Amino acid sequence: MKRFRFRLQRLLEIREQEKKAALHHFAQARQATQAAALKLEMAAARRAASAEELLARRQRRMTVQEWRWSAALHEALVAEEWLAAERLAAAQQEEERRRRELTEAERRQKVLERLRDRRAAEFERAMLAAEQKAIDEMAQVVYREGGSRL
Repeated sequence: MKRFRFRLQRLLEIREQEKKAALHHFAQARQATQAAALKLEMAAARRAASAEELLARRQRRMTVQEWRWSAALHEALVAEEWLAAERLAAAQQEEERRRRELTEAERRQKVLERLRDRRAAEFERAMLAAEQKAIDEMAQVVYREGGSRL
């Protein structure tokens, strides 16, 4: 009995490699998103601490120079938080894009796997039918020759 050979096996292997690469890229994007979220959290905490410090300094007496320095520092921290939020949004968009790529790669691989399974089942049915046909022919020959001679 000859063995089943899927003619698109090489393409299926390529699809599997594409899926692995897409999974790797998605994992990297997810890590980048988590890192960006952590940076935003840290920037927000620094900005909040700066706001509290600025409020505490307002209640004390301070020079104009100290006020300008504190306000400039707070503005820089606000800008840093805004930039971190922008980077987080970009990382989330990239993660979503990588998720769609992974889903597409999985879909393409599954299509070929289903095709392979269907072809294997067709091959198996054809082999069973051929085997049954051979058995039926042997039975007819034995019958025509006058039965079993055992």
